[in-house]
Amino acid sequence: MIVGVDEAGRGPVIGPLVVASLAIPESEIYMLEEWGVNDSKALSPAKRMEIRNKILRKNNWKYSIIEFTAEQIDRAMEHENLNSIEVKLFVEAIEKIGSKLVTKLILDACDVNEARFGRNVVSKLKSFSNDSELISEHKADLKHLIVGAASILAKVYRDLAIKQISEECGFQIGSGYPSDPKTKKILSKLISGDSPSIYLRWSWKTVERAWKEAGKGIVPLRPRNSAKQTGQSSLDSW
Repeated sequence: MIVGVDEAGRGPVIGPLVVASLAIPESEIYMLEEWGVNDSKALSPAKRMEIRNKILRKNNWKYSIIEFTAEQIDRAMEHENLNSIEVKLFVEAIEKIGSKLVTKLILDACDVNEARFGRNVVSKLKSFSNDSELISEHKADLKHLIVGAASILAKVYRDLAIKQISEECGFQIGSGYPSDPKTKKILSKLISGDSPSIYLRWSWKTVERAWKEAGKGIVPLRPRNSAKQTGQSSLDSW
């Protein structure tokens, strides 16, 4: 099967990082084109949801979605960088489908060195045949329909997670990106307590700067037993 993998939420200061993989028979790629698959950022929320629902209804296709919460990101960032975290999440997403099923693997590279990212992912897979093809590229979601479809799965999942966070906070938080005016506006609310909100990525410079500007000094160490911790956690043992 041809497999595409992409992520959503690498840069935001709020909410999870989400990685999605999708595996389909290569002979059925034409369906993605007929459905109007593209890079998720180029599609409207309604179109993304429409395509996502069509994907989920295909019984002979396989997909996986990995959520890595803000808390899990902070814990992982204590001893590694974002690139190595994403390598592990990509591996996890592929293994949930089954790496032995892969005949062609296309990754949206999360490293400045595209080839290195691909090598790092493949080296950690349980089973990846020498006969299987590997493509690891920047902007693969624009170049390859299978990666565009994976990007849609990841984006819809993260958007739903952000919507839930907004509901739990009681106000709109925007996209969660530091450049988003809505997110900028509510950041002060999310650092108004004795510690930053559990939904923030405490390890981000944006939080560190806002915390200092509020006269609170250094951001405290994040507790390791948050009652609100959710998402997949198998990477904690890597």
